[in-house]
Amino acid sequence: MEKEKFKCPGCGTEITMDVHEFVDVKEDPAYKDAIMSGAFFLAQCPACGASTLAEYPMMYMDPDRKLTVYMAPGHDDSLLSQLNSLELPASAVDPEAVFRVVQDGGELLEKILIADGGRDDRVIELYKALVYENIKEEWPDVRREDLLYYLDGEEDYFIIWDYTNAMGEQLTVNLDEALYQELVQDYLAALEVPAGKYVEVNATWLASRIDVE
Repeated sequence: MEKEKFKCPGCGTEITMDVHEFVDVKEDPAYKDAIMSGAFFLAQCPACGASTLAEYPMMYMDPDRKLTVYMAPGHDDSLLSQLNSLELPASAVDPEAVFRVVQDGGELLEKILIADGGRDDRVIELYKALVYENIKEEWPDVRREDLLYYLDGEEDYFIIWDYTNAMGEQLTVNLDEALYQELVQDYLAALEVPAGKYVEVNATWLASRIDVE
């Protein structure tokens, strides 16, 4: 753990924040709880009390889920090449392990929820693309990135971020298990990722692999 100093955007007071560059949630489950609650990247100003979002590069590791996610805000195209530059012998690579790169805490949270739900994020991205194609005519202001996977207990569905119905309730789309399994069977092979390699699985990545329109 290191410490980072920055100024409060509200009052200018210097804030000292603990920076955790490597997080293993098996060793310390409290880290996962903080990420899920949104508190992990928040720093509170000692003077005015305002909370500030301060995201930074961080490696998230969940050995039980075989999930490793590198969150790198504002990263450039060279990051994946750097992360994948080390060639490991096949015997040292777990083919079931998942290595991902994300831009921010929201994307990190979604990857965690997908793993907790026992889903494959590549298939989830394809499913979101299909949902978007089905709703964009009725909801023309909805953007593709407004669709987020969410897990509530044993129920998983998609949230349409920042959209509510007439009752003020969050708009959601249920995940159909039969359709999900059909996508796994028909498309997972086309979405293959080399074992042991980092990939930034998002809408742009999906469009480079499959024409979903």
